[in-house]
Amino acid sequence: MTSQEIKALTGQYIMNTYGRFPVALDHGQGATLYDPEGNAYIDFTSGIGVSDLGYGCQPWVDAISAQAKKLGHSSNLFYTEPPARLAELDGICDDFYVLGGGGVRGRYEHYEFARAVREAAASGIAEK
Repeated sequence: MTSQEIKALTGQYIMNTYGRFPVALDHGQGATLYDPEGNAYIDFTSGIGVSDLGYGCQPWVDAISAQAKKLGHSSNLFYTEPPARLAELDGICDDFYVLGGGGVRGRYEHYEFARAVREAAASGIAEK
C-alpha cells in the first residue's frame, strides 16, 4: 500500500483519538524508519509506548520468533519458562520478582503489591 492508501484506510476504520504525524511507516532498520515510498526518517520517538531497541534488531527478532512458534501468550495462572529465566538472569532482587502489566494496570499492580508488603510487615509476617 502507498502512504496515502494507508492514511485513507486508517481514517475510514480507526477513530481519530489523537493527532498523528503525517507519515505512514512501512519498515525500519536500526534507528531509521521507511515509508512505503522508500523515504527514510530517523526515529526520535523511541520510548513513547515502544521499545528503544530500534528496528530489525536480529537477536530480538530471533528471540521473539522462536517464542512465538512455541507459546505466544499464556495466563500468569500457569508456570512458563521465560519469566523464570528473566528473573534468574537479572540478579537485581535478592529474594523474588513481581512481574506485571504495564500502563495504568501496571501501576495498580505495583500499588497493591506495596500495600500487601506494608501490611505483612506491620503484622510481623514479613521481615522485609
